[in-house]
Amino acid sequence: MLPHLTIYRTLEPLITHRKGEIRIGERLQFINETNWDNIWNMSKKGVRFGILGIPESIGVQANSGRPGTELAWEQFVIQFANLQSNRYLEGSDVLFLGQVVTNDLQQRAMELSPGDNQYYTKLRSLCQELDNRVAPIVEVMVKAELVPIIIGGGHNNSFPILKAISQELGFPQGIACLNCDAHADFRPLEGRHSGNGFSYAFYQGFLQRYFVLGLHEQANSEAMLKNMDLEPQVSYSLRDQVTNMGKALEEALNFIERSPLPTGLELDLDAVSLMPASAITVQGISIDEAREYISQGTAALAPAYLHLPEAAIINAQTDPLLVGKTLACLVTDFIKSYP
Repeated sequence: MLPHLTIYRTLEPLITHRKGEIRIGERLQFINETNWDNIWNMSKKGVRFGILGIPESIGVQANSGRPGTELAWEQFVIQFANLQSNRYLEGSDVLFLGQVVTNDLQQRAMELSPGDNQYYTKLRSLCQELDNRVAPIVEVMVKAELVPIIIGGGHNNSFPILKAISQELGFPQGIACLNCDAHADFRPLEGRHSGNGFSYAFYQGFLQRYFVLGLHEQANSEAMLKNMDLEPQVSYSLRDQVTNMGKALEEALNFIERSPLPTGLELDLDAVSLMPASAITVQGISIDEAREYISQGTAALAPAYLHLPEAAIINAQTDPLLVGKTLACLVTDFIKSYP
């Protein structure tokens, strides 16, 4: 058993029933807490994907961002559970595993005072504790031959995900990753937070090849850009160059596919224009372009995992339906496009 995993056994209380209709939440697979060994047989029964939530904003706060990413997971669960189960996506090949236990760490983070001169040091220490909870759960999912679908939470979780998958798949120099993001998240190794998940993974040997699609020109420091330019295994395109998602994705895939590595697929929701996110943007890609990125990237790469971080319920004016429905749509696009 994993002490920092809350296993889901049903989504029944969240499902709105209608006579003659079946919801995906009724078709999903679940692990019985008293029979954890069932997870090792899931892939033999045709289950291909495992869904995991990380409801936290610790890494975002540790990167001077706004909380709210801890609330996106719940909205995703509600919307995903109530999608129709039909010929296009039936749902029984998906294990709805559960969520990482984060409430204690989240509470400690929210109780910290910004006036404390150790504020960011303490938050980054909590983020490291979170890393140590996420990685073992993802390792088990990969060992069980499931493709992890991970809903954040902040982009800090890219580090433990990459660590777990590269180790479990046996790639000691790391795997590859394609990330659609306004920010490269390649900041200095100054303590863990949402802005340096990929730099930590790269320099600790869990990420060997990295492409960021659609960086926003004024959202990334010159120092970080220079550092990325020095690394031949790291590349990026700019948002202003993404006038056609298909062509932009082709450039990214050409870079990623030069090396026969398993590849993770990431979409930071703050790359989507006006999406409620920890760093909302007015110059991002459209939801349709985000869907195209997921669908075409999945079909081309058969990714080792999907990670959708940074969606957020920012304040009382945030539409939770927009957050939940967008995440649910992107997850279904991933599953339906998987080779």
